[in-house]
Amino acid sequence: MVFGEADAPRWSVDGDREGTLALIGTAFDTASLGEAGAAGAQPDGLAGMTDLGLLRAAWGGFVAIRRRGRGSGWTFLREPGGTAPTLIAEGAGLVLLAPSLPRWLREAAGIAPRIDMPMLARALFNPLLPTWRSLLQGVHQLPAGCAIDWDGHGIGAARTLWPGHEVLSDPVPEDPTAPAHLRSTVIGCVRALAARHQRVTLELSGGLDSAIVLGALASAPEPIDISCVNFAVAHAGGDERSEARAVADRWGVRMIEVAADARELRFEDLLLGEQPVEPVLFGLDPILERASVGVAQAFDSHSIFTGQGGDAIFCNLPTPLVAVDHARAMGWRAFGSRVAYDAAMRAHCSIWRVHALMLVDRFAPLRPPPQSLPGMQLGARAAALAGPLSRHPWLAGDAGMAPARRMQLGAIANCQHFHSPTWRSGAAALVHPLLARPIVEACLAIPTYRLAQGSGNRALARQLFADWLPECVRTRRDKGDATNYYRRAVAENVPFLRELLLDGVLVAHGLLDGAGIDTALSDASLIWSYESRLIVAYASFEAWARYWGLERSGDSGAFRVRSI
Repeated sequence: MVFGEADAPRWSVDGDREGTLALIGTAFDTASLGEAGAAGAQPDGLAGMTDLGLLRAAWGGFVAIRRRGRGSGWTFLREPGGTAPTLIAEGAGLVLLAPSLPRWLREAAGIAPRIDMPMLARALFNPLLPTWRSLLQGVHQLPAGCAIDWDGHGIGAARTLWPGHEVLSDPVPEDPTAPAHLRSTVIGCVRALAARHQRVTLELSGGLDSAIVLGALASAPEPIDISCVNFAVAHAGGDERSEARAVADRWGVRMIEVAADARELRFEDLLLGEQPVEPVLFGLDPILERASVGVAQAFDSHSIFTGQGGDAIFCNLPTPLVAVDHARAMGWRAFGSRVAYDAAMRAHCSIWRVHALMLVDRFAPLRPPPQSLPGMQLGARAAALAGPLSRHPWLAGDAGMAPARRMQLGAIANCQHFHSPTWRSGAAALVHPLLARPIVEACLAIPTYRLAQGSGNRALARQLFADWLPECVRTRRDKGDATNYYRRAVAENVPFLRELLLDGVLVAHGLLDGAGIDTALSDASLIWSYESRLIVAYASFEAWARYWGLERSGDSGAFRVRSI
């Protein structure tokens, strides 16, 4: 059974005539993709394909349910774009497939999940873990690009289908037509996703990525109704209103400006209510959430588009390892090229360091270490429970990739958290079109040193879409930065955060370090260090753990977890 509004595009359901395949969500035919958009995928043509073949032949935002012959079980597949969050919950004599598990649905299905304590500990070390692993026993997260089988008796482990060998293979060939293909793919994907909505609200930041999305929407022969919303923070680096105005004026679309003041931000507005299956990480700013939904409702928009994911796919990686990728492809000739100098400028390091990395990689291939996670606020018990830290399933086959390309794929995998639960996604379809599978694959088909050419960031993308960009965006060399705004927001919420965390269940059970949190919330730390950068995420985990049944216990050596 599928729950949702019958006229909402994200809830469309289609199946083949034999009853072996059902598509829930938005599915487009890959072969028909062009600048005008794409035709809808036809289940009858997909039913006979392999699981991987199906994910290649269709894209959009869907989950597929496949019947495996008479009595042999079912397979659930989630499209790699990640737009359709999919949970598989086991109950008494049933398996429930749903995008979320609100209380009313759990009660109706007789499902009472309990917190998986080792998984919670792992997630505190890596807050992005819930994008591919559930933190609740009896609930399975179906990762994007993966399949899970059910044989009628139990749920199998997730099988990674995407990215396949053609995406992960190195070196990436130099294809002179690849940039033009990327441009047409971006245009086609954005227009196809928007065509299902009569009106669209776009979060227009003033930066490159959302400007590209607006260009693809507004340049259509028959553009849909577009409203833009810009969030201006009154802190250094966060006010991009002038750039956003220039982009909106370029296309003659209306834009609503929302002034965000950190003094008005109250985290308890988001954290003291019913919690989703995973801790809220994206969308922890209630001012932004309310404003975006408010603009969408004011103009009767049923969808909110963003430019999220652009940094990852267009390779905004300020790392000297881009030059190492070039050296792997070109050999010793790379040492005399301009690529190394440009990489040094973007990474703010010396050319000698870049050449040293290139030289070392010639004899012992470099593998960039996993990004370090701040652990100052983690308790000793979290380390004892967590065990080995896991990586996103997309990264299982990345060992042979060039180092900067590995970083790019990791950044794209991290973008899956943009599909996590938010207020916005509950009120309207929240669409991140730049994370569509055809766009991601088109970017991964271009070497990192071409995507990141020159001394600026995302230079190839700026060049490809230059005709859509006002000069202030086309020639821009920096990015908007809301760090000071959110640091001030933490400072304004210290009493609430201190009480929530220091008197919370995570500290009580040794999963978080109370002394470390106390230090991170001090005035000196908030001003001079980055120790507080995960405090709000930990507050979200605390609210989530309380809601899902983790309780204080008189016995400090035991957890008390009740079913919810």
